[in-house]
Amino acid sequence: MNAVGTVYRREVRSYFSTPIAYVFIPIQLAILSFFFFQFSPFFAAERAEMREFFALMPLMLFIFAPAITMRLWSEELRLGTSEILLTLPMRLREVVFAKFLAAFTVLCVSLVLTGGIPLTLAWLGNPDWGPVIGGYVGTVLAGAMFISLGCWVSALSENQVVSLLIGVAAGMVLVVVCSPGFATYLSGSSPNLARIVEDIGVISHFSSVERGVIALGDVVYFLSGTVLFLAMTITTIQAKRY
Repeated sequence: MNAVGTVYRREVRSYFSTPIAYVFIPIQLAILSFFFFQFSPFFAAERAEMREFFALMPLMLFIFAPAITMRLWSEELRLGTSEILLTLPMRLREVVFAKFLAAFTVLCVSLVLTGGIPLTLAWLGNPDWGPVIGGYVGTVLAGAMFISLGCWVSALSENQVVSLLIGVAAGMVLVVVCSPGFATYLSGSSPNLARIVEDIGVISHFSSVERGVIALGDVVYFLSGTVLFLAMTITTIQAKRY
């Protein structure tokens, strides 16, 4: 665990000693706040709830996660420091987990900084805190999966921009292509394929989160996805060593 902590602290320092965290976190906060207060029916509905806020999260995560993970392995591969890193007396899975945890920390910091929104709701009305807390828990679970996806994509290329674009494209497949709307379109010609597409997609598992309801099946989906992409990251880095 000391080795994991060493790599973790190194990665976290790299985020906050460079403009990465200071650029992407404010941008995310600005976009979420702008769309929630200006384009959602928040004021028209006159209800102190954050359902529309959490509805924006899948779209935000598939863009934000690759942006903060694109350098995790791409930079190491480009500079050749991955060889040095992998000669340390620690297992590859520990290095991968430490890097994942560092990026996940940045995501969690950005979510903590959105705390002003529920505080605003409390000032304007009397929100039901159960759905708010449930929404944040669900967002953390979904965020972990997108971060692990970004880790894997970053291990595929030495170019950070390529990693970013592939990560956004992969996230778009999970969020937009495998959406209930597209599944409905497919259901007319191929009902079985439509069910598979909807089950793979993020939206069908995240829709209950918007209401603050966290089902066991959704938790298993996000945790399984996180583990799967971390395992794929380990396999990819292992293959590049030989």
